[in-house]
Amino acid sequence: MCIEVGTDFTLPYYRDLGVVLTIGMSAYEVFRTYLQAYQRQLAGSADSDLSRAYANSERQGALLHWGYHKHNIVTGPAPVAMQILHAAGIAFTCKLRKARAVTVAYCGDGATAESDFLEGITLAAQHQLPAIFICEQDCPDTDAPDSSSPSCLHTLSLPPRLKHITLDGSNIATVYTTTQAAMQEAREGHGPILLEMHLTRPTSSQQGAEEPSSKANDSDPLTCCQRLLEESGAWDEQWAEQLYERTVQEVEQAMQDALRDCAESL
Repeated sequence: MCIEVGTDFTLPYYRDLGVVLTIGMSAYEVFRTYLQAYQRQLAGSADSDLSRAYANSERQGALLHWGYHKHNIVTGPAPVAMQILHAAGIAFTCKLRKARAVTVAYCGDGATAESDFLEGITLAAQHQLPAIFICEQDCPDTDAPDSSSPSCLHTLSLPPRLKHITLDGSNIATVYTTTQAAMQEAREGHGPILLEMHLTRPTSSQQGAEEPSSKANDSDPLTCCQRLLEESGAWDEQWAEQLYERTVQEVEQAMQDALRDCAESL
């Protein structure tokens, strides 16, 4: 929500479905991204069932390389953390061109163990580049992850002149206000900022369970968002039900359209 679409550059990683949807990819385009990847797997195979190919996507373990030229979404590489180094390069170009664009790169905590991560943030810090690095740290052993949870960066020697902020990644209000302020600082030429967002990522067993544990529910960012709205008196149950029904219909229609168009292109 803090990214200026078409001006700023975004480098998501494979878990960032929410990022690309917010920036402007439609549900139809997302499904086409999934399905086109599996068309290659189906090429030369007797099995041409696209529905089954999509359903088996997670089991097959393929990564999603999000990219959308119109919205300045840069296609992610397969090697972990390389997008951090790419982001520093793009931000360096923006600074040379005196553009007001900010480059935003996302990664998970696993990326911090790669050399590209440290090299990317070091380059950005040395040249005071307009870049925001968002590291989503999974805190599975913490009942309520927040800014005081142990950092995944404690073994790294972060470069000087890099502003490092830790925050509760499940609190939408905190994430929004902190990111908005960071974007403004970077846009005004005050250098890069590393936002370390602590959250609890659902495990595959939790995602597949009919009744997820209360701990998983309590730490889910969507649940936290609903709770914040309820506490402020802004939650409307009827609106939420209507939104859910409308979204389900839109997603189902997008899925059918994507299946049809991909099948026609085979």
